[in-house]
Amino acid sequence: MNSDKNFQQLEIPLLKKLYELYRYAHKSISVFPKHERYSLGEKIETTILEAIELTITGNSQPKNFKDSYLMKANVKVEVLKILFRLSLDNDFINQTQYIQTEEYLQESGRMLGGWIKYLHSDFVKYEQKNEEEKPKK
Repeated sequence: MNSDKNFQQLEIPLLKKLYELYRYAHKSISVFPKHERYSLGEKIETTILEAIELTITGNSQPKNFKDSYLMKANVKVEVLKILFRLSLDNDFINQTQYIQTEEYLQESGRMLGGWIKYLHSDFVKYEQKNEEEKPKK
């Protein structure tokens, strides 16, 4: 079974970016010192998985409930930036690995910020108002 083919079916660009981050981070964490692999490394992997879960959950919610999940996912991305910085400062990852993970995180943060901004925009509020005014069938 070709996992890349199955992955192409994911339609949420943010989810794809977080998925790629997890795959990259997992490889990087596998060379952490044993103690750190099961503490900091595990925390990093868990936080990425939580961000993925919040993204999927937020995407499946009605528009007026999406933002709370996406804001929580955004917090996870910010925490990951700190965790990867700790990994660099303690020499668990090198500068190249840090830059790559930071690129994934910066792009994920931009996507989340744009999505949240869109949900708070007047356009979405106008759509919701029109949906509420439609007569029930």
